Amino acid sequence: MLIHDALAQTWRELSVLPDPDRPPITDLSQVAVACGLPTADDAAPASHETLTASELAGLLTSRSLGETSFTLIDVRDDWERDLVSIPGSVPVPLQEILVRGVAALPDSVEGNVVLHCKAGVRSAQALGALRGDYALREDTVKHLDGGVLAWVDQVDPSLPRY
Repeated sequence: MLIHDALAQTWRELSVLPDPDRPPITDLSQVAVACGLPTADDAAPASHETLTASELAGLLTSRSLGETSFTLIDVRDDWERDLVSIPGSVPVPLQEILVRGVAALPDSVEGNVVLHCKAGVRSAQALGALRGDYALREDTVKHLDGGVLAWVDQVDPSLPRY
């Protein structure tokens, strides 16, 4: 490990040895547990994990122009999606994400993920369940603040509210 002292403009090297009392990590799915990374908890989403409806609209426009790629996941129930949905979203029920984590996401998911629900509560729960899986990736997972209701209010008022 390197330690950099910016004021003194120096570097030091520290040797890090494995803990002989811990079992070795044999695959990356164990890293989050071994390193004490955040797990699926009820922690409120941080500001960098949240998108507004207008930011999502901009991302969807950029995606349609081929300028960015991300997967929009709808964690609501089927009957809710029948009432109103955000174009281009992929259904993955919240319960599947809570039970299976990142394995619940479709194989077609590549890159960043944006989650949404009706008002933001369930997508925040899904975010908490996926946070640990995305902690060691360059890809990000975010959720839509205010959910589909914010989308209707801020982006497409022609859609029904429920």
